[in-house]
Amino acid sequence: MLSTPLYDVEEKAGASFGEFAGWRMPMEYSSYQKEHMAVRQEAAFFDLSHMGRLRLKGKTSEVEALVAKTVSRKENNVMIGPTAFLNDRGGFVDDVMVYKLSDDEFLVVTNAVNREKDTQWIRKNSSLEVEDLTFKYVMLAIQGRKVWNYLPRVDLEPLHFKLNAEFMGEKVFLLSRSGWTGEDGIEVWADVETGKRLVEKLISIGVTPAGLITRDSLRQEMGFVLYEEDIDESVNPVEARYWVFSLEKDFIGKGKVEEYLANGVERLRVGFKMGKGERSLPRNGNKLKLLGKEVGYVTSSTYSPYLSRVIGMGYVNSRNFVLGYSVDVEVRGKKYSVKLTDFPLVKVQ
Repeated sequence: MLSTPLYDVEEKAGASFGEFAGWRMPMEYSSYQKEHMAVRQEAAFFDLSHMGRLRLKGKTSEVEALVAKTVSRKENNVMIGPTAFLNDRGGFVDDVMVYKLSDDEFLVVTNAVNREKDTQWIRKNSSLEVEDLTFKYVMLAIQGRKVWNYLPRVDLEPLHFKLNAEFMGEKVFLLSRSGWTGEDGIEVWADVETGKRLVEKLISIGVTPAGLITRDSLRQEMGFVLYEEDIDESVNPVEARYWVFSLEKDFIGKGKVEEYLANGVERLRVGFKMGKGERSLPRNGNKLKLLGKEVGYVTSSTYSPYLSRVIGMGYVNSRNFVLGYSVDVEVRGKKYSVKLTDFPLVKVQ
């Protein structure tokens, strides 16, 4: 198992560690509920060093053929995404973020579980040079509704980034106006020792350290998918209602995506909310039933501290896509009612 390079400073800060995607990472510090509310009300930071980070060099046309969204028309220092690598059936090889450095150089952030698979897939389908930067830099995200009360405001528009920037008195490799929580904030790539100092500085100014359990509850409130739970190679973007593609250009899997759009799909991704006071969590694979008939299944669920109720997502038959209506889910032998809801499940400012 790999360990985050920030293990020492995070352990000192009180982190409880667990395994995720082959990495030993902070799961929580105080409690995920407190950490979750810190993001929705103030500011918190996360260690994302487990996520894959690749540098691609070569022809833009080859990158275009791999990435489902258009990259060539974007300016330098702009992030493209979320987008995806798709297989020839239109299924998700991975959902990724692409950073355009120049017409012949890009950075890609992958899901941790897919870093090696993505590298092999890129090399199989192109002549691009691939360099794995995952172990060269750590990655931190600082997110929150009042994040600029804690941080000096950065001169970046959303989904823009700059290289070799200064942040909190430190030189960092990359600074971006981005995140995965629905709140404003930034993401930072830095060498290990700089990352350790940043963790200590963030704690010293009152930014709450948060773990991956909180990342999961925040992303479910927003309806963001997690690879191997909500999407995988057998799921296509139309089913997932995950608009990661541009049909104005060619890419691997485009023909199948067009077929799914034109002919329809059998299932669609949907959110759900339980009633307040219920705390039983449906598990991946639990069946959703409408008037006693199976119409879908759960992929993710969590307790939302912000909404004070259980929430989640899954897939229902497209002919039973009845947003606003309730279906039943059975959890450990007991039946619960859940309301089918569109995303996001919370409103952010």
